[in-house]
Amino acid sequence: MGNWQPYVGAGVQYINFFNTGTGQNRLGATSVEIDDAWGLTLQAGVDISLGNGWSLNADVKKTWLDTTVTWHNSAALGGLNVVGDADLDPWIFSAGVGYRFNLGNIFGHSAQAAQIK
Repeated sequence: MGNWQPYVGAGVQYINFFNTGTGQNRLGATSVEIDDAWGLTLQAGVDISLGNGWSLNADVKKTWLDTTVTWHNSAALGGLNVVGDADLDPWIFSAGVGYRFNLGNIFGHSAQAAQIK
């Protein structure tokens, strides 16, 4: 397709939640814990060569991630923990500019092509 290189892909995603804080929760929880989780991700995009090693990229990803959220020591419920399931299913849109360089130009040509006999 000339300078256009479309692609599709599928994979898994692992999310580690940290520094969650409590925010302005109406439960009055002293801490909030979000379990780490695995999810499925699909993507489609295109790389467009601009020449001289430069390119543009655009893609879209859809992720399905299910996790558990725990609000600890809820003042609104007499110090009980509140546990809930959270479905995080974002669409992710991205665009970028890239430069592909040849390591041989940077570090010198140390490899030679194998001779076919």
